[in-house]
Amino acid sequence: MSSQNLSLREVSRRLGIPPSTIVYYKDKYSKFIPSTGNGSRRQKYSVNVLEIFRRIREMYGMNWSTEQIENELSIKFGMLINHIKNEQQVISDAGLNAGSDMQTVIQGLASVIEKVSDLLSSQVLFQSEIRDLRDEVASLRSEKHKLEAQVNERVLDLAMEIGQLKRDRVELFRLLRKGGVSSGPDESSFPSTAYLERPLVIRNSEGEYLGVAGKGRKHFSLEDFVKLLENSVNSHRSVDLKWEKKDSSWVLVITAHEDVSGDEKSIVLVTEENVTPNNNTVVRIVTMNINDKNVPDALLFSLFKQIRDSFVR
Repeated sequence: MSSQNLSLREVSRRLGIPPSTIVYYKDKYSKFIPSTGNGSRRQKYSVNVLEIFRRIREMYGMNWSTEQIENELSIKFGMLINHIKNEQQVISDAGLNAGSDMQTVIQGLASVIEKVSDLLSSQVLFQSEIRDLRDEVASLRSEKHKLEAQVNERVLDLAMEIGQLKRDRVELFRLLRKGGVSSGPDESSFPSTAYLERPLVIRNSEGEYLGVAGKGRKHFSLEDFVKLLENSVNSHRSVDLKWEKKDSSWVLVITAHEDVSGDEKSIVLVTEENVTPNNNTVVRIVTMNINDKNVPDALLFSLFKQIRDSFVR
């Protein structure tokens, strides 16, 4: 640089910042911008203040607060400002001017000061990166805790659902086996567990067996169908279930008593075990009777279609 000391107008020209803005920065952060001239209107500034003004401009562009800017200037340029003040004090004490030999010595120290400034800048950047990493780790930990809480909540919900399903199953078999003696149910008074869990099918006029198999789930069984029938007549009614063995068939009689009106509804379901052409053992609905009226095959097909549409979801 050709001159060690600069006017504010020269600082404005070199940095491409409007003079009024340079004056505003100088007045607002005067303690960080050393000058010579003892407060006169022709104050001069070390060429090193260019970096200070440039950094202030950058921080304003990032919408930093006054406190943040002052902290940054103190950390990054504190040593530089002290050097400039010391140099100016030496010049003043020795009665030297800007063109003296001391000025040459000071200019030789500029590169050292610049290196120190770079080190301080790197230190600030490193501290900023550490803060960012800490914030990121804290955010990840918070997200991890939230996910763990969600998983634990879901596991608890599933455990409760499984417990309810087990209770429903126990209740279903209690209803299916209703009518046994007090010493224990008679195994011949109701179908076996295997019979109840076999695929439930109907057979069309061509002799084809039609059943329902859910996607990723087990087949629709007689046990599922009985539960469905029970639920359909259970509202505001007391329900009785009774199994009867007739030859090779099992007959289920469901009787529902209306608690208020006293009306009664009866469902009779006749089933038997068959082996399909594919050598699969199934339970087929032979007939179904509601209030002494046979349910037509077409209605059974429609019912199975509805069951299929809801079961495979």
